Amino acid sequence: MTKDKSSQAPAVDPQTLARLAGGLAHELKNPLSTIGLHLTLLQEDWVEEDSSKARRTIRTIDTLRNEVERLNNILEDFLRFARTDSLEFNPAPINTLIEQVIAFSAPEAERCSVQLHSYLDLNLPNIWLDKARVRQVLLNLIINARQAIESTAKAGNISLISRKDGAFLVIDIVDDGPGMDSDTLDSCYDVYYSTKSQGSGLGLATVRRIVEAHGGEMSIESSPGSGTKVHLRFPLTPVTDG
Repeated sequence: MTKDKSSQAPAVDPQTLARLAGGLAHELKNPLSTIGLHLTLLQEDWVEEDSSKARRTIRTIDTLRNEVERLNNILEDFLRFARTDSLEFNPAPINTLIEQVIAFSAPEAERCSVQLHSYLDLNLPNIWLDKARVRQVLLNLIINARQAIESTAKAGNISLISRKDGAFLVIDIVDDGPGMDSDTLDSCYDVYYSTKSQGSGLGLATVRRIVEAHGGEMSIESSPGSGTKVHLRFPLTPVTDG
């Protein structure tokens, strides 16, 4: 028996699906914001009371507010993941972007006894990229490295290296943290996979999606006790639709 093709649902292209999912996530953020506001107002009604019932109520409200914040963070991560199909390309100096990200990240890193270092090829040409998205990539990778080092309760280092390799501009992010075992390394790109209790599992999936949207490549080298090296390659020539 053959299937009636006319009765089959039409295929949805990935970009349309991403826009639909992004729209849904955006719609969910509005009621979550309203719930968070009402919880704050409700807490204010109880905060001046001194009774066991008031204290239990405030603890419950705090729990709910934390959950609302967690859901908002997940939705923000999902929106960043869904929006990688709409990039705005302009020529930009990658070293300037790296230095800006390091300057922004350094205070929090130093608080965790992590030092940031840069080793930049000063003769690199400008490349076509979406500065906001590549900034997001670098920040995400620095935060991941910092949190990995912080989990060891030891001081550590994160190095950002830029150089040219043939038709590509290369950025390496290297840390001396605990590294990843083979199972974690195999799964780290999977959507919703995370080793963090509060992680959404969209970080590295979004990073790779942004790099690939630039026509680039991403790879990770890591092993337990040997730190982690993230290798990014961006084409020197502008990305075209072919």
